[in-house]
Amino acid sequence: MKWIDYREKLGIGFNDEQKFIMLKNKFFNIIDFLFKKNAYSLEDYDSYALMVGEPVLSTNPIIGLQLSMEKESDLVSFISKVIAVCNSYNVGAGKLQKKNFFGAFEHQLCLMNIPYEVIEDEDGYFIFPKGAKELDDALVSQPLEWLKAYPLSHKAFIKSLKDYASVTESNASDVADGFRKMLETFFQEFFSSQKTLENLKSEYGTFLKAHGVPQELANDFNTLLGAFTNYNNNYAKHHDKSSINVLEYLLYQTGNIIRLLITLNNGEKT
Repeated sequence: MKWIDYREKLGIGFNDEQKFIMLKNKFFNIIDFLFKKNAYSLEDYDSYALMVGEPVLSTNPIIGLQLSMEKESDLVSFISKVIAVCNSYNVGAGKLQKKNFFGAFEHQLCLMNIPYEVIEDEDGYFIFPKGAKELDDALVSQPLEWLKAYPLSHKAFIKSLKDYASVTESNASDVADGFRKMLETFFQEFFSSQKTLENLKSEYGTFLKAHGVPQELANDFNTLLGAFTNYNNNYAKHHDKSSINVLEYLLYQTGNIIRLLITLNNGEKT
């Protein structure tokens, strides 16, 4: 049983502030063990400081890193810096140390029931908040894996997830439009066409009809397309009216359509 679950059963669970303090302590324990063992260098620390836009706080790289991390006062900001640490660690020296470090940190997120999804691409590691596990697995993780057969779409999906991970009320409309552009990239790649998303309705409908999907279900694309269009038209020009709350719905609906098309297509090949 996880320590945090045991505490919950005793009725003395951790609040968010306590989780943050606990995770920070765990992080310092990890770097104390791994970085001294695997030589976290001044070059690594300089790269980290440049990445996060801070002055170099110490000529001792581990002390400088500790001082930097101590400045963070909330969980999200702290985790974002952990990602920077990982992606600047052992610059140009291979991926083994990064994997050891980030694997240890990811394990602690799991032990503490902190819901973040971890993805790695050519730029390094990044994480984004999880929603319901069943939906994340079916509509984010699996489509992302399947999209490896569609490289442009895979890259666009990862970009959308990165933008979603750092969304604010001021750029929520841009993130929503990123989902639309990602879906357009997928449609163009899937249907081998350079038409716009709006002009691929007939290809989508014909494909679903050929696979026995009833018209009532095929209309889900029209519904999502209308949601993208109306949201961006009504809110993109007025960021003060944007809302983060709708983005999870748009993300899952986008993943749902991608999953549907790939599932039908893979079934046809089988």
